[in-house]
Amino acid sequence: MKYITIITILLLSSSAMSCGESSPAISIEETVSNETSENSTNMNISITVGNQTITATMEDNGAARDFLSRLPLTVTFRDFNNTEKIFYPNPALSLDNTPSGCAPIPGDITIYAPWGNVAVFYKNWSHSNDLIKIGHINDNGIDILSEQNGNFSATINLLSE
Repeated sequence: MKYITIITILLLSSSAMSCGESSPAISIEETVSNETSENSTNMNISITVGNQTITATMEDNGAARDFLSRLPLTVTFRDFNNTEKIFYPNPALSLDNTPSGCAPIPGDITIYAPWGNVAVFYKNWSHSNDLIKIGHINDNGIDILSEQNGNFSATINLLSE
């Protein structure tokens, strides 16, 4: 009961203060939108293979943020298991603040935690607790990666907003 009284007093006093003419009222919507725009981070990347460019949207997790902080990167992909294209970032990406476990679908960008490689899936795969989703290829861009034979180079950049 004591806590309810304190909360009620605080609410009443803050609403009384905000009604004064000397301070303009700011709506909750304005505050949220300002905080969102101030804290927004560009989570979109481009992957260029030869003269073709595809885009992807990264997840908002620790490993994806670590990946984004390293861009631009030029990497060499290779095919693995006829399901995904992989490369090994050096050093390995941080997995802090990153949920694990996913069932990848074509276009998913993941990390295979035991090996530390980045895998871009072009076929469905079963759920694994060792896979960590860090992004997804936009539109039909996965076809560009899946059609590559052998090892191939790609340049990954942060897209400008």
